[in-house]
Amino acid sequence: MDENYQRVKDILESNGIRPTSQRLEMAHLLLEKHQHLQAEEVFHLVNHHFPHASRATIFNNLKLFAEKGILGTLDLKAGITHFDSNTNRHHHALNETTGEITDVELDEELEKEILAELSKSYFAKTGIELENSKVVITLRGE
Repeated sequence: MDENYQRVKDILESNGIRPTSQRLEMAHLLLEKHQHLQAEEVFHLVNHHFPHASRATIFNNLKLFAEKGILGTLDLKAGITHFDSNTNRHHHALNETTGEITDVELDEELEKEILAELSKSYFAKTGIELENSKVVITLRGE
């Protein structure tokens, strides 16, 4: 077994997921690089490499991978979920013109300061405390 597939198989098994051939192929395609894909995009990606995979199987496995923490989820617009293959702590920049989502890492101290200020401001305006916040920067124009 190829080294990358073995790594993916180990990830699945360590998260209590039986590594069927479809799950292994799907996880390999999703985890080979950092990407932010909607469910339909994942379906087309997997189906291109594994033509007999059903939409239901792919969507169910996406849900399972997200529940187990193998993939993150990112909801930028109501009802639209992106599956994020980078599960390390990070934030996002959204290019409103192209729709491209880019991972953004912040220095730990700077991140604490920014999130503290955002939390304070949000609480002052809404009375709601933020927990486990992440920053999404929307880029407009050129």
